[in-house]
Amino acid sequence: MEKASRRKITVRIQEGGRDWKGGKGVRTLLSQFPLPPFVTQEVLLLPIQRFFRATLEVFRYTVLVTQGELLAFFQAFLKHSSCRERTLFLCSSRDGNFLRELCEVLPPSETAFLFLARRPEEFWGLFALFALPERKKILVGEPHGAFAECARECFFPFLPADVPSFSFWQRSAFLYLPLSVWGVPLEEVERGFQEGYATLREEAFRLALFLWEKEQEGKSRVHIVAEPSLLGEVLFSLSSLLERSCGGSLAFRVGSPQTLWNEGEEVWGRGVTILVLRTSGEGFRIRIPRELVSSEIFTGWEFLRECSFEALEKATMETLRGMLRQRGEAFAELCFPLCSPFFLGQCVAFVQYLACYSAWLREVDIFSEPPLVRLEHHVVSCLRKQCQEA
Repeated sequence: MEKASRRKITVRIQEGGRDWKGGKGVRTLLSQFPLPPFVTQEVLLLPIQRFFRATLEVFRYTVLVTQGELLAFFQAFLKHSSCRERTLFLCSSRDGNFLRELCEVLPPSETAFLFLARRPEEFWGLFALFALPERKKILVGEPHGAFAECARECFFPFLPADVPSFSFWQRSAFLYLPLSVWGVPLEEVERGFQEGYATLREEAFRLALFLWEKEQEGKSRVHIVAEPSLLGEVLFSLSSLLERSCGGSLAFRVGSPQTLWNEGEEVWGRGVTILVLRTSGEGFRIRIPRELVSSEIFTGWEFLRECSFEALEKATMETLRGMLRQRGEAFAELCFPLCSPFFLGQCVAFVQYLACYSAWLREVDIFSEPPLVRLEHHVVSCLRKQCQEA
């Protein structure tokens, strides 16, 4: 891992067949912005690891109950990970039907329900929390909020998660405790964050500046095309953060190469494309029987007899790259050396930088309360009226 840790995510931007560097003023412009607060945030792993061993490690089944960006992130991660020692389920805190089904099929003595909620999400989380009176409940939330109060009064195990804002929750107990359940080495993820903060600031700012300039030229969409799919799905789970950081002026679409190709040239022209790819892979090979390859239907595909998923990824991305160059479209490439816990930390650190600088370039206050707070006020008012009339 030491060798891998010296490698980093790289960004290459092309426009008109040439590399786009953003001009000599990029560093000067970057120096006008402060260091984002999430960079200097202190995160202690040992208390999180001890909390996991004291509360969750003994359970065979864990149900992670959350919503919004947290749910989307863990849905992406769960699809691409394996956990042999324990079984995990994901449930939206607003999905009472699925929550009831899980309670009916999972044995109480072997199951823990892990609730995650940031302050503006706690109102919805309370419904799920108190729908399970006889179940083992473990809470993760901000130190001063409804979850913290519930834990004090009802004696629920509670792990405080200090976050710089609603948008930048990623490097905290909200991420690290569920990753502990998955068996992911937290030290590697944290090392990836630290490496990303130290080395990717200028790269992320350059991409933010590029997208901002394309927006001024009339572009309204960003197409993120990822191979392998894990990278795309992790980025998709963070796309709402990126859209908020742009003040809603850019829509981020994440999909496979086939998705972009099917949308057609008119759609490409309205947006900017970011290709996300690995610079190395496992080389997992396919082996098609010789007699099948020699059949008529495989004419022209003889080379598939000895091929690999890595080769397919490279060929697909090279095709898209060639198409974009031929059309004279500006595009960016985001390259990951490996898919690993270390590079997961780097990836999220890069997206945090990208979102923060995208917001500051547009004078968007990304650290303020999210629109979800206003929705909560309206829902509470409506619900209060319904309860009074009942």
